[in-house]
Amino acid sequence: MARPISRVLSETQRKLLRVIAAIELRGEAAFVADLVKALRLKAESSITATLQRMARNDFITLCGGGRGRSRVVRLTPRGRLEASIGGVPVLGTIPAGALAEAIAQPDVVLDERELLPFRPGDFALKVKGDSMIGDGILDGDTVLLRPAIRVESGEVAAVLVGEDHEATLKRVYFDPGSSKVRLRPSNPRYAEQHFKAEDVKIAGVFRGLVRHSTRRR
Repeated sequence: MARPISRVLSETQRKLLRVIAAIELRGEAAFVADLVKALRLKAESSITATLQRMARNDFITLCGGGRGRSRVVRLTPRGRLEASIGGVPVLGTIPAGALAEAIAQPDVVLDERELLPFRPGDFALKVKGDSMIGDGILDGDTVLLRPAIRVESGEVAAVLVGEDHEATLKRVYFDPGSSKVRLRPSNPRYAEQHFKAEDVKIAGVFRGLVRHSTRRR
């Protein structure tokens, strides 16, 4: 039976992650022998099991080795995220249609090479539905969202509504002198929705999207 994947790093694993990240930031390859030296260990065998666990849990990849050559360790997108040197977590899906509950499931991490520029704290959600196609946001796209910033009236944002925190991606409008918030789709097949301002929470403001083409060459 396969061992379950763990998303929690031990203190030893975090030390290794920091050393690997420091080496990669210098633009160098992180050999296992370098990790042994940096951590003042006696032999590569002392961290072999730990590295294997980290690889199984998708924090690193192990490359090469054999015939007396030391293996190279590389951080995965998840590892780079944990080391705070890159990556954006995909927290789940966001309906671009009817309201539905958004569940945080950070099982995927986008490598920064797949993305437009982002800031620490940004997160991504995969779009489900076609209510925002008028803004060029299609079903299956991954949207980049920025939390903890002011959303201007008319901007696209991920919105949580009501006590159940149902989520949707819409243009958000605030009418002067009104206690209502309007959530407007850009697909005419969907109706605009109105909610009390106190029932609406902005989870993140839209800052771009990633689209993976399925067309084969």
